[in-house]
Amino acid sequence: MMATAIEMIEKFQQTFATQYGLTFFLTDGRGEIVTSIEGDNSLCRAMLDREELLIEISNILKNDERINRPLICEVGSGIHIMVSPVAEGDGVQYYLWAGVLVEAGMEHQCQPEESDTVPVLHEADREEWLDLVDRMAELASLCLRHEVEDPLSGFCIERFRKYIHENKDASVEMFSQMTGKDGEIDFMGIAEQTAEDTYTVSKVIGEGAEVLKDQCFLIGEGFLGRAALMEERSYWEDIGEDRRARFFSSMERPPQFLFIDVVKMGDGSVSVIFGGSLTKKKASHATKILMQMVATLVESSLLVEGLRQENKQQLSRLTSLVELSSLMASTPDSRRMVLILLDISINLVEGPFSLVLIKDEKDGKGRLFTRGNYVGDVDAYVGSIMERTDRLSRMSESRNEPHIEVLPSGERVIECPLLYGIELMGILSVGISNVREAELREHIAFLQTLSIIGGVSLQLAGHKEASIVEEKTEALHLAVAELDQNSYDKSKEAAELAAIITTRLEVPQNTARSIVWACQLSYYSHAFISRMFPEQDIAGIMEAGNLCAKRESLGKEHQHGVAGYIYALCTADSTDNMEHLECVDEQVLQVFLSLTRSVYVSEITFDIPKKNKVDEGVAIADVVSGLDHLSPREQEVLTLLSKGKNNQEIAETLYISTHTVKNHVTKIFHKLDVSDRVSAISKVYSQLHK
Repeated sequence: MMATAIEMIEKFQQTFATQYGLTFFLTDGRGEIVTSIEGDNSLCRAMLDREELLIEISNILKNDERINRPLICEVGSGIHIMVSPVAEGDGVQYYLWAGVLVEAGMEHQCQPEESDTVPVLHEADREEWLDLVDRMAELASLCLRHEVEDPLSGFCIERFRKYIHENKDASVEMFSQMTGKDGEIDFMGIAEQTAEDTYTVSKVIGEGAEVLKDQCFLIGEGFLGRAALMEERSYWEDIGEDRRARFFSSMERPPQFLFIDVVKMGDGSVSVIFGGSLTKKKASHATKILMQMVATLVESSLLVEGLRQENKQQLSRLTSLVELSSLMASTPDSRRMVLILLDISINLVEGPFSLVLIKDEKDGKGRLFTRGNYVGDVDAYVGSIMERTDRLSRMSESRNEPHIEVLPSGERVIECPLLYGIELMGILSVGISNVREAELREHIAFLQTLSIIGGVSLQLAGHKEASIVEEKTEALHLAVAELDQNSYDKSKEAAELAAIITTRLEVPQNTARSIVWACQLSYYSHAFISRMFPEQDIAGIMEAGNLCAKRESLGKEHQHGVAGYIYALCTADSTDNMEHLECVDEQVLQVFLSLTRSVYVSEITFDIPKKNKVDEGVAIADVVSGLDHLSPREQEVLTLLSKGKNNQEIAETLYISTHTVKNHVTKIFHKLDVSDRVSAISKVYSQLHK
């Protein structure tokens, strides 16, 4: 092997080791290390120092004919190392090792001082780790099989590693090194999968290639579409007159040869990397090798970028859940919670609508809150929920977690029961557009946690003692309905909008509550409210808002400046009036406009139909419980039997097998001294009507 090849491999090892927390090294077929050991994986270093890892590697290589693909091998209790064959010439002569990982749930196997830099191996991530070591092995193979002084030595791996570490776009760095330097490659780009059969060019660099940015092609269409379909690397030479290159017709000069490679992303989608020359009809062997290396490096950088984005999104979601839990626990108000659930869920999923259906225990009515655009008959959907949940009283065991439901309109939703223990508090339903399976699983997992928080919070809100201020505010607000229904509707809508805005802006709870109260009481003069609530900020917020409405100067230094501005925006009569308000806070304005561009939250109140024959059902149960010699389970079976249930329905209701039901029925016949089902039911009803 040439020294330059070893140096290049070691640079690659440094780049990947720092990013993934692994230690990389290359051995020959006997287990002798032939490169430097790169990486700060403390457990791997400790095992190498004790030579126990090298002994395990030697044992693994005794069956080296089995190592024909990337593998994960257990080299200790819960400790794993990855290995991949590295081909040089016609055969495998070297092996790339990457380690070590600790199996999930076995972290305790490591000493505390050794576990701080050791990545954890989760079963769901096995393929991702194997893909990583496979790419590294491919890079090593390219270095070993070819001269690297020209043009591979021109690669600035340090710059590539620096871009990755600084969270910059390393793929753009690679493209810039490849193009515009008197080489054979004039342009390079990436097309990402933006729909099931559609790809869009997201990044492109090179002479005249900027016109390709944002252009789309279909899978199977032309050279690029064919590569996406076949998911394989390809070279195309002397293509100046080939119609399959018509995707590039917008360029001033069409390409003469193309290199195309595909990248499988972490979410299951496929991206297409392409590059080519505008003048040369054929690519040299060195250029082909160089393009392979660039494609592998770009694939790695895209994986890193995707992992970072996923981690950032997960951190954001966890932070949102913590803040939401704190918010709901500190101010348990059912209406506010419903609005928060609507707002967070629709923005998380980026779907067409969200809705929450809850039951008010005080008046027995159902309330439906919606946000966004639901296409279809909402009454039909409410009816289907009522049927499936026994009028919002219970969920079936198979549906007590977030799940996909197809609505009467044909749309798909993630439907989440809001449960407190086994008590059904309501339903959160979020419409979903065309999303990938991996992304859908993430949405469901997050919504499951959100629905748990929502169910508990709704339970807390139902048992909360209303404060004196809230009671007075609600009484005065309801009085407006008697005086002026139109004003009442406007103030109610303004209060709901204020609840969403203050939540989105993370306004302190006391201030947010005062703004909502001010909107509810906007029918009254601030002087009257000042007398009614002398110790509250409600009147001051209303006064500040009225000054905003009159276009009088009101800055952030005002005691109630921002709060008054929110009040003025929410209570403005029309969009035109909003535009004439003095802009006290640009962030408030932008959040408000983003909300008003979408459909406002609407609330529908309806009667929940009472269950039929409730009294008779209770009476039947009382009669059965008075029968002698029946066990509690036999009483349950006989009660359901008397209500007309068959064996299968009784089994499903009591969560027992039909065989067990038959046994209970036989015993009931014997104890009642009857021979069939009709006689048993007759005996119950004869007692009922005595």
